[in-house]
Amino acid sequence: MSADTVVFESWRGKYSDSPRAVSERLAVLRPDLRRIWVVSGPDVDLPDDVERVVRNTPAYFLRIATARYFLANDMMPRYPLKTARTTYVQLWHGTPLKRIGFDVPDAQYAGADVYAKRLAKDIRRWDHLVSPNRFSTDKFRQAFRYTGSVLEIGYPRNDVLSGPNADDLREKVRADLGLTPDTRAVLYTPTWRDDALTGSPAPNPLAAEVEQVLAGLPENTVLLFRFHHLVAAASPVPRHPRVRDVSGHPDIQALYLAADAMVTDYSSTMFDFAITGRPMVFFTYDLKDYRDQLRGFYFNLEEEAPGPLVTTTGELTEALAEEEAVGRQHANAYEAFRTRYCHLDDGQASDRLIESIFEN
Repeated sequence: MSADTVVFESWRGKYSDSPRAVSERLAVLRPDLRRIWVVSGPDVDLPDDVERVVRNTPAYFLRIATARYFLANDMMPRYPLKTARTTYVQLWHGTPLKRIGFDVPDAQYAGADVYAKRLAKDIRRWDHLVSPNRFSTDKFRQAFRYTGSVLEIGYPRNDVLSGPNADDLREKVRADLGLTPDTRAVLYTPTWRDDALTGSPAPNPLAAEVEQVLAGLPENTVLLFRFHHLVAAASPVPRHPRVRDVSGHPDIQALYLAADAMVTDYSSTMFDFAITGRPMVFFTYDLKDYRDQLRGFYFNLEEEAPGPLVTTTGELTEALAEEEAVGRQHANAYEAFRTRYCHLDDGQASDRLIESIFEN
């Protein structure tokens, strides 16, 4: 076994999220470590100082089986046998509003039973679970029935949002997206619906009525559509000169920085975007069904949301048009939200992880 090998996997072969943040910080703090990235294919862009291995190939299973460290934000593949010599760090992928793991009593998506069995097996292999805040630590232990080591250190992926290069990255991403300095970019990040995987997903109301929404907003407003990766392929983004499809963008943190405001629903993007302090609007057109039938929540979103909850595209347009007034109205709720869920987002989570895990 290579004592200096670290294998990273994010979203089944992307170069993204907390594994990416840790990898890039290791390049600075621990250049002696050999870093290997799992990719979905040859078209995934990687830095020159890391190696690649294609997912589900013989070399892939060998790399995982012989690594000193394995870091992932989703489940390890079902086949490799993890030995006691490999440290498996589960970085997970969000503060939970909606119920997760074994707290979902009657999951309605295809393959839910298989997923539950795989998750239970994966949890038994975790050596450490990273938590972004105290709230998540309690919910993770409950939802995963996990009694092992929890590193309550914040999410490495969010270090960039308060880092010294945030302004430069914002400029670069906006330029890449064709956004001028006076463009007002509104990022839309709906979560996926469990029942969408059982058939054709229901039309997204904002996508269906984007013409009406944009007609009620200033000409410099552009919508950035970021559908969840589980349903992006089946969720067409409307063709419009003031709409950008960013579902395939590899780095959502960069999109947070590029955006001037965000519209979401029940997605954990709300917790990450709150670090920026920029306005949020919650387009909760199916709140009752999602909360009471599909998934269930860990807290009352209507009481804690750091922005208005709207249920129609007309209300959404009005909230976006009155951004300053909405911001003043929800300022106290926003500050309380940041205090509860963003207290560890100081740009140092990657350093804390490296100090905790990697042997000198």
